[in-house]
Amino acid sequence: MSKKLKSLGKLFDRRRKVFGVHVFGTSEVKDYKFDHAANVLSDYLDSDGDGKADSKKLVKSLKREKAVLTIFSDEDQLETFIDKHEGKFESANANFQDLLDFEIVTASDKSNEFDASLEEVFHLISDYGYSEIYPKQFGKKKDSVIGGLMNDARGGYFKKVPNNYPKEAYFSYDDKSCDYECQITEYFYWGMTSILGAHQSPGRLEQIQDEWRLNTPAKVEERDPKLFDLLSNPKFGLPTILPDGLS
Repeated sequence: MSKKLKSLGKLFDRRRKVFGVHVFGTSEVKDYKFDHAANVLSDYLDSDGDGKADSKKLVKSLKREKAVLTIFSDEDQLETFIDKHEGKFESANANFQDLLDFEIVTASDKSNEFDASLEEVFHLISDYGYSEIYPKQFGKKKDSVIGGLMNDARGGYFKKVPNNYPKEAYFSYDDKSCDYECQITEYFYWGMTSILGAHQSPGRLEQIQDEWRLNTPAKVEERDPKLFDLLSNPKFGLPTILPDGLS
């Protein structure tokens, strides 16, 4: 760890390394939620659970890009914390993915809410891992394989979020603050987690269908077979089992 990143890490009360990737959390974050999020990262990187990362290339990229998962209690704490320590965040020259305590839902919570750590942690490894080591396939640009597939899923190429998507679109993320690269990140997440079975629970499709409609592995395979084949190809070291955050 660089001295500047180490200095930043000392500002957090909770710190953990997952295959060399840093997870930082504030004292207000519940212990079991911090552990759960770190375990989700571990599960994504070690799908077969043998204690070794499935892809050395992926871990090497995450470390090289200084990918860091930061966990705060809520949005207010995140903003206050970053404002207070803005200089150290900038000088660390790292790539941060934020996650909030209330977004983390574990089995013990007995909640019907979706566990957002599955999304935010995957964004971390897709943005600073897969898109870096396999730019032809997963690069966040329109001429990458996943960029072309996303254009098909949206019903066309849209540099900016359109006011209305074509009727045939099955990926229709409409947050205008999400630029083209961000849209690819979201599409990658939806495809991967749907193939892993994250969105099959009763009522889940109704929650997400304004954004994504292929909520099961079978739907992805039928409607977006090229995406299914890409994300199921073992040569890329993608996750094969949905994280449960238990270990």
